[in-house]
Amino acid sequence: MDKLLYFPTIEIPKSQWLMRTLFYWDKVGSIVPLDYLNNPNRLNPYMRELVHEGLIEQVVPEDYIGGIPNFESGFLNHIESDSVINSISNLGKLGLIGQDGVINSISKIHIGKLSYLGEELIRRGLATQRKGAWYFVESYTASKFMAYLASVIGALTEYTPITDSYKQMSHYIAPNEKQDVRKELKEQIKARIVEKILPVPSSIDDPYDLFRFREKYYDELKRFRNHIEEFVLTLETLQENQIEDKIKLFTEQSEDQIKFILDKMGSFKWINIDLATLCTITASTTAVVKGVADSSNIETVGAAVGLLGAVATVLNHNKDLNINRKPLAYAAFVEKEFNRGTRRGSIRTRI
Repeated sequence: MDKLLYFPTIEIPKSQWLMRTLFYWDKVGSIVPLDYLNNPNRLNPYMRELVHEGLIEQVVPEDYIGGIPNFESGFLNHIESDSVINSISNLGKLGLIGQDGVINSISKIHIGKLSYLGEELIRRGLATQRKGAWYFVESYTASKFMAYLASVIGALTEYTPITDSYKQMSHYIAPNEKQDVRKELKEQIKARIVEKILPVPSSIDDPYDLFRFREKYYDELKRFRNHIEEFVLTLETLQENQIEDKIKLFTEQSEDQIKFILDKMGSFKWINIDLATLCTITASTTAVVKGVADSSNIETVGAAVGLLGAVATVLNHNKDLNINRKPLAYAAFVEKEFNRGTRRGSIRTRI
């Protein structure tokens, strides 16, 4: 079963991006603290319906992180090698993080996800205070932590992490490469953009309709997705000047499959069906897993290769990080430009 684990937020935004993942993968998981399972009304109504129909599975972080001895120290060791977080930490220790501080973009993270890390982040000036079950964490640190948490849980389960934000993807670039996140990420994925390939409605009001469609056309949807994945893997063998023509040819050759899915979606009376664009992370990023496995000094390599290295060291290389095997899963679905900015100057969505 192909299952994706969404991050960074508890509730997956109701969007065309969500529709894409729900149509073409068996199941989408969300990292939901145990507290929410006991109080399902804390989720918004649409999310509750998706859970009820079995389209979204709630993955409880407390079921996993408590059994990982190095979970907290792995993340702390990683962020200590991050110059951006070190600068934020210095400001935080001066009391300059929060509503009236120099850095005023913070996120609420549930204690069920952080475990003991919350207090450690406060000591480092990266979080302000705890209110009930929530810690207020500086947003860049919070974003990086959620990528870390999703990767750890994904490595321990059948889930593969997925996000809808290039900012979240950027955490998988090694620190010494992140001179210009937007430019660097575009460089890493420029050979992996396949435009107008996945048919999907912009929105579906009744999740049960989506469930019925998937039940009826599951084989066709999965076959088409596998077809795309196999093609993406072939791009590894091509010269740079061959890739654009190869993608164009592939899209043209996929027209019959695209038309079949479009016709079936039309039979459900859905309107505004678009052809989605997708992108994936290139081999230059996924190679860090092999780099960690080949090293005799895992602590040094973990710091050098970035977040994936930190995850690999915490799990002692015993788990497959599911990147090379599932190239589309470890990806963000995007429009033509990476324009999903982070809101500044406020407390963001609970994560």
